[in-house]
Amino acid sequence: MVAIPWKKLPDVSWQNALKWTGYPAFFMFCFVLFAYWTFPYERLRDRLIEEAGERGYELEIIDLSPSRLSGVTLEGVRLVLPGKTGQPPVDVLFDELTVRASLFSALSDTKWFSFDAELAGGDVQGDVAIGEDNFAIEVEFSGIDLKQMPVLRRFTKIPVAGKLNGEIALTMPSEVGESNGSVDITIEGMSIGDGETKVEIPGWGGLTLDEADAGNLEIQATIEEGIANIERLETDGKDLKLDVLGNVKLARPMKRSQLNLMIKAKIEDGYKERYPKMATMFELASTGSDYEAALTPDGALQYKVTGSPAGRIRPQAVGKEPFKAPTKSAK
Repeated sequence: MVAIPWKKLPDVSWQNALKWTGYPAFFMFCFVLFAYWTFPYERLRDRLIEEAGERGYELEIIDLSPSRLSGVTLEGVRLVLPGKTGQPPVDVLFDELTVRASLFSALSDTKWFSFDAELAGGDVQGDVAIGEDNFAIEVEFSGIDLKQMPVLRRFTKIPVAGKLNGEIALTMPSEVGESNGSVDITIEGMSIGDGETKVEIPGWGGLTLDEADAGNLEIQATIEEGIANIERLETDGKDLKLDVLGNVKLARPMKRSQLNLMIKAKIEDGYKERYPKMATMFELASTGSDYEAALTPDGALQYKVTGSPAGRIRPQAVGKEPFKAPTKSAK
């Protein structure tokens, strides 16, 4: 066997090692810092406004600036959503909105973003994951003044006021039936109606509903395999008491979701005494057979509600039945 002579490696001092590794690291640091400082954020703001306009939205941004290494902060944001036929447009206002992207998610098909917003006197923060076939969100909000959010009228149709707090977590893959999550929401000092805005009520036309004190609304629900099970949805206000149990089978789009609910609502006599017009309306409504069928022994109205917001919602008067969650899953 022939011995191979071993050559001793030259001694390298830590100073030399630091010099040869430090120069490239320092160059990269300077490059990133220079790009961060010189990025044309004003052009980005103009581009966002232009893109919104092309999609039929009106967007205003007072200032756009960097946030850490992978995010931006927008101040004074106003987004105007076009109204549906016969309805005025809706303004969405953000005092400040910060959005950051996860650098690691750039290596995968699913992109992760975090956001933090100040709007309607409160705060909203959370994380969003958007993939080709999946969507996930975790969001927390506190102190949101619903009266300052006219966009809600698109969903409620009735003026609603109160302070919104809570959190929502939802994971929705391509198969909606595999969705999971939870909802825990409280609306403090909730009121319904304002005595000015007209609300379209079937059989009655446009009526103004005087403000009703609904107390604190609490909502708790779990989402398992695409079905949202309502464990608690109730309010115990001075004027309005509401209790809801049941489930909602989720679908895409959400307005096609199927309802399977038991709803119990009671308007207190004090509300009717304060607003004679409302008392007259309830008195006229009480002459129908459906009202009698919905009336419970304690003076509330109780209905089973099925159907879909995108199609037809079917209320069934069941005042003589015990109040409990429907056993049949929404279909």
